[in-house]
Amino acid sequence: MSDLVTEFGEMLRKKRKESGYSQENFAAYVGIERGNYGKMERGLVNIKLETLYKLTNALNCEFSEIMPPKGKYKIRID
Repeated sequence: MSDLVTEFGEMLRKKRKESGYSQENFAAYVGIERGNYGKMERGLVNIKLETLYKLTNALNCEFSEIMPPKGKYKIRID
């Protein structure tokens, strides 16, 4: 996966830990299979927008707290 997805996973892991959840408990709380959630944190999968909303709601945070800054990664549109 891309560096963007990897950094997202790192930021997600940090926020989850700050919120006091184990990976297993958090995955169960948001309704994601633990193995798939682990792949998110390791930056191995892209996620759907609906999943992003679930994560931010469960962590009671804003998107910017788990998303890398947009200026850091240039995504080509063509």
